[in-house]
Amino acid sequence: MMSFLAFLCGICRIGEAIGERGCARHEIRVCCMDKTTRTTKDYIEDVVYKTFEAIQDAYNYQQENAPKLDNPSRLKLSRIVFPKKRDETTRISEQELRCVFVEQLNKKIAEGWDVYYSFETPTQDAYSGFSKDGAPKQDDRGRSGEFDLVIFDNHLQRIALIEFKANNASRNDHLKDFVKLNNAKEGDKSVLRYFIEIIKSFDNGTLMNLRGKTKESESMFRCWSLEKGKEITEEIGMAPIKQ
Repeated sequence: MMSFLAFLCGICRIGEAIGERGCARHEIRVCCMDKTTRTTKDYIEDVVYKTFEAIQDAYNYQQENAPKLDNPSRLKLSRIVFPKKRDETTRISEQELRCVFVEQLNKKIAEGWDVYYSFETPTQDAYSGFSKDGAPKQDDRGRSGEFDLVIFDNHLQRIALIEFKANNASRNDHLKDFVKLNNAKEGDKSVLRYFIEIIKSFDNGTLMNLRGKTKESESMFRCWSLEKGKEITEEIGMAPIKQ
């Protein structure tokens, strides 16, 4: 029997066919509204949705060690390639994710979203404990950190802070990004925060592990599995926390 979530995804796909956007998290939303009524969140949700769609397409067809480029009718949603490592396995990293996100962001800009962006953007506050074995925290005596990507409005005011991750990175790697994103000194409540991650595959242990790393920042967390070809944010949010 088709699940309710699958049913909603079907509605999303039908909506796309008639020019509407179904949501990436199984919440029905319509993003074909007039540009003057669309919010920053509407635009970013579209970019996230299209990023996951495009990076999945690239993973399916554009791996250097297993290219599948012989279908002339296929829409190439991104030109990013998943490169091979010396041992002939495919590299999956946050670099591919970030590049595809910016590709999709630039498409929205070309459609009329009047924003700007920067990479490795300095934080407004100071931090310490970002070393491998450190305890990340805000620290007035510390050093500035960086955000992977910051989006600015047409007055060059920060409107979104974004971090990218891949492969279920360590607890410390997650924490240092959440410490920055959750810091009120980095922007008021109108400044959106996103933590976007891709992983190759997962099992119940992976879901529990990720839940433990993200439980205090679930509202900004998004995760996609390349082998499963789907967003698993909700599954992580429902997983028991590994003790």
